[in-house]
Amino acid sequence: MKNNSKEYSFGIDANRRAGFTLVEMLIVLAMIGLVAGLTIYNLTGSFESGKINTARNWVNGPGKAAVTTYYLQAGEYPATLDALLTPPAGVKTAVVEKASGLLDPWKKKYQYTPPPGQRNPGSFDLWTTAPDGTEIGNWDSPTGP
Repeated sequence: MKNNSKEYSFGIDANRRAGFTLVEMLIVLAMIGLVAGLTIYNLTGSFESGKINTARNWVNGPGKAAVTTYYLQAGEYPATLDALLTPPAGVKTAVVEKASGLLDPWKKKYQYTPPPGQRNPGSFDLWTTAPDGTEIGNWDSPTGP
């Protein structure tokens, strides 16, 4: 008599179901977690170096330009960076419109010393300090711990 049953075993015991066991699933989840953790750890360093580059670019680009623009409009350097938020006499708009424009990537205020600067004797100093203690300024080379 021919068996019309639709049971196929493909070398698997008929009493055992095909699929993954709980242990196999937990091992795969642990490996995914390990890879994700290592990836996030490595990306964190990339973000930090990006913030350092952003700060370096700001002090040598827009920050320097803002202080120089104020000097050209007012005829004198600002006493503090906060002076960039108010228009000089005879000018309708401020050089920097929002206070957030004077914050570094770590949400701290940039530092400023009017001329003569300690690092730039013929000009002003504009800088910030990264969380690792590295000073990022509008002078030639960064200094750190």
